[in-house]
Amino acid sequence: MVRNHHPTRTAIGRRHGAALLLVLFLVVMVSTLVVNMLSTIAVHYSAIRNTLDYDRALYLANAGVHHACAQLEANSSWRGTVSEGTAGADDSYSATAVTAGSYVLITSQGVAGSITRKLEATIQL
Repeated sequence: MVRNHHPTRTAIGRRHGAALLLVLFLVVMVSTLVVNMLSTIAVHYSAIRNTLDYDRALYLANAGVHHACAQLEANSSWRGTVSEGTAGADDSYSATAVTAGSYVLITSQGVAGSITRKLEATIQL
């Protein structure tokens, strides 16, 4: 007669405990990996947003220079300030034209989000 050999209850309990420890270790490792990936993605998106705002502010400052140049083209004696958008708005610009000797100095400021860029242009009429 052949008898089946069954492990004792204490041997089975020990194996289940080892499996539990292994599963807990894997859960901790996967959780750490996921948290690290989410943190990296958040930093990546923040950098992209800052880069977009930086470039957009430059384009807005350039638009201010062009707006002031259009005013000067329409009236060469014009000196003053032009703007688009409102103070505190996400996207706005303002440009000021002043006489500087025989030239006109245009100073423009573009604002996009929390970024501000400034440009200066010297125009000879």
